[in-house]
Amino acid sequence: MIQEVADLYQLFVSVHATVDKMLEGLSDDDWVKKPQPNFNNIASIVEHVALVERRFFAQVKGELSQLDAGEPFRAESWDVAKIKELWVSNLEFAKSALEPLSESDLAEFGAKLGVGEVNKRQLIAYAIAHTAHHRGQIPLVKKLLGL
Repeated sequence: MIQEVADLYQLFVSVHATVDKMLEGLSDDDWVKKPQPNFNNIASIVEHVALVERRFFAQVKGELSQLDAGEPFRAESWDVAKIKELWVSNLEFAKSALEPLSESDLAEFGAKLGVGEVNKRQLIAYAIAHTAHHRGQIPLVKKLLGL
């Protein structure tokens, strides 16, 4: 893995580790409790983030992904075991997307997002930023639930 990509991957791993620390000791029931009916729960936040990560890193690989990352916020029930499995597997999936990249690959088209067209370098950074953004919601949900 080239150094720039290795540095980005290490940041991604570090952000994941901070989320893992926040989730430590929570029961599956804690994951699905909503502080209020119109709030997201931990399961929906983590599943949303995991789906976005999966979609973005698939795009880094040059694959088209049809994952509906908004679905967890509309769901009425969540499969916590499946969400945890997806969350954990994303580290290896991201690594598999990043390992073959060359410096010139990073300048190639990555995706068209709400912020406009981004190259693969920007898409990787955006994936990390998205995870970090939603990471900040978990302590709020935990606090509102008294966890």
